[in-house]
Amino acid sequence: MSGRQWPGSRFAPSQRAAVTDAGMALWAERTRLCRDLEAGASTECRIGAVGNDVNEWLTAEAVTWRHLLSVRPTATPAQLRMSLPGNRALVERGLEMVSVFDYERLDDECRRMLVAEPVGDYLFAVADIQMKVIDHERVLLEGPTVDGQFSVIDVRSPRVLEQAMSYWNAVLASAFGCGTERAEAVHLSERQERVVDLMQQGMTDEAVARHLRVSVRTVRSEVARILETLEVRSRFSAGFRLGRGEARTD
Repeated sequence: MSGRQWPGSRFAPSQRAAVTDAGMALWAERTRLCRDLEAGASTECRIGAVGNDVNEWLTAEAVTWRHLLSVRPTATPAQLRMSLPGNRALVERGLEMVSVFDYERLDDECRRMLVAEPVGDYLFAVADIQMKVIDHERVLLEGPTVDGQFSVIDVRSPRVLEQAMSYWNAVLASAFGCGTERAEAVHLSERQERVVDLMQQGMTDEAVARHLRVSVRTVRSEVARILETLEVRSRFSAGFRLGRGEARTD
């Protein structure tokens, strides 16, 4: 990467305090809901999925969503490699999505992956609690432990939605676009930049070609030029040189 550094302390104490206060209020609502569920007295939410079924449930649910506000305090590179292609497909089908990650809890690889993501609106911010607000009417939160496994609760409550939006607004007040952190490591053409970004997300040459509406031959020609520009022999080395992780192909 170039000499640009990730900013070290770009969040004001007041921003952190606002997120903490709003997050605590939302967590108090979540705790109340979990108690009601465990007592069999909940009328505001249901358990959406438990443990290993959560990802499959979210995937099935997401095809019906029109609007998504998502807050994730942290993620691993493996989790992003799994979720980003799915998000990309949903956005391309029409989902309006804004996804926020806690800037300081992500490692450098995750930051680079989000910076390079070509589709979707991704932000860095201060974030304490994971949640999703669906279509301005539903809130997904961490649920109670069920048989030793985590769960997700699907909440339909004006009171909880209000708390969720207060938390969202506090998080958003500290946010900045991931794209503003893009590093200019070398002089590549605009299309070459796009090729690198898409390949870094695990796209094959064929998938990159479809996305850019060019031939596979053109993509491979661009890859060859990128390797020549960087003076490296492999895509792995190119990804490392650019600080964007490994560019892969099948």
